[in-house]
Amino acid sequence: MTRLGKMERELLKSARSKQATVIYPFTKEGLNVPDGLRGRWVYKVPENCTGCKICDRVCPSNAIEMIECRPEDFETKTGFRPICHFDRCLLCGQCVESCPRDVLELSAEFEMAYLSRDDMVIY
Repeated sequence: MTRLGKMERELLKSARSKQATVIYPFTKEGLNVPDGLRGRWVYKVPENCTGCKICDRVCPSNAIEMIECRPEDFETKTGFRPICHFDRCLLCGQCVESCPRDVLELSAEFEMAYLSRDDMVIY
């Protein structure tokens, strides 16, 4: 009988306390994203890109590919610009650290669920 009494006290105590989890992804309320989170790869200043291919060479997972610049793209000195294949990216940040022109950054966006691998390429 005493064991049941302890359980009832614990049940009443937890019923009055604040909820410990959030109902993610239905609500973003109470979701704290830490500073320095390495999320989705984005162009910080695409116009600064020279097409030097350093980001491509230092990527440990070969997630970065250099493609030819299209007319609607920004132009680089070499005529090539980086794209990222997120299905391979480790989010290590080596490309960001190695870029001499401060072109790339890893944003705080962490929701990266895609239905197709083609959607996982960032141009």
